[in-house]
Amino acid sequence: MIEFKKLIKADIIKFKSTQILWMHLYIPILGLIIFLSYYSYTPWTNFGKVSAYLQVLCIVFPVLIGIITSIVAEQEFAAGGFQNILIASETKYLSIISKFTLCLLFGSLGTILAVAGFYIAYSFIASNIYPIYINIAIMAILMGSNLFLYILHFFLSFRFSKAVSIGVGIAESLVAALFLTGMGDGRWPFAPSSWSIRFIGLLLMKYQNIESVSIDQDLKLGVVISTFLTFFSFIIMLAWFKNWEGNRSEE
Repeated sequence: MIEFKKLIKADIIKFKSTQILWMHLYIPILGLIIFLSYYSYTPWTNFGKVSAYLQVLCIVFPVLIGIITSIVAEQEFAAGGFQNILIASETKYLSIISKFTLCLLFGSLGTILAVAGFYIAYSFIASNIYPIYINIAIMAILMGSNLFLYILHFFLSFRFSKAVSIGVGIAESLVAALFLTGMGDGRWPFAPSSWSIRFIGLLLMKYQNIESVSIDQDLKLGVVISTFLTFFSFIIMLAWFKNWEGNRSEE
C-alpha cells in the first residue's frame, strides 16, 4: 500500500505536466456552455433536450478515453521507452494500476461535472424532469460502463500507438451512435461502447414506466456481459503487463 501511494503521488506530478487534468475540466464545461446556450431558445421538449445531451455525452466518451490514455502512454514512451514504468515498483503491475486509477478518478470527476453541472444549470432554464437520484444513477452507469473502455485503450495505447487507440475510439463512438437506433436492438450488449448509452436509455424508460419484455431481456444480458467482460479484461491486462517488456508495434 505504501508503494502504491508513492506511485500515485509520482503519477500526479507527471500528469501535472500534461493536459489530462484540464481536459477533464474544460471539455465538460465547454459542452455545458454549448448545449445550455442552444437549449435556452430551442423549442424541444424537456425530455428531448435531456436525452440528447446524455446521448452525446455517451457517444464522445470512447474518443476522449482513447485520447487520454494515449497521452499517458506517450508520456511514458518519451521518458525512456517505457523503461520507467516497468521498473517503477517491485510489484510490476502496480505501476499500470496507479495510472489506471488516476485516469478513472479524473474521468469520474469529469463525469460528475458534466452530469451534475447540467442538472444544476438546466434548472435555471426549465424544470428538471428527472430527480436527483436518477442523475446519480446516470453518473454511476457512465463510470461503470466505461471501465472496459479504459482497460482496452490502456492496452492499445501502450502496446500499439496513439493512432490505434484514437482510431478505435472513433470507431467505438460511431458504433455507439449507430446502436442507439434500431440497429442496436439485441446487439448492443456485445458492443462495449454502446453500454452506457443503452443502460441510461433503459433507466429513463423504466422511470417513465415504459414496460417491455425486450427491455428486461436486453438489460439482464447487458449487465451480465458487461460485468464479466470488465472483470475478465482487467485480469488479462494485469497479466499482460506483468510479462510485458516494453515492446511496441507502431503498425
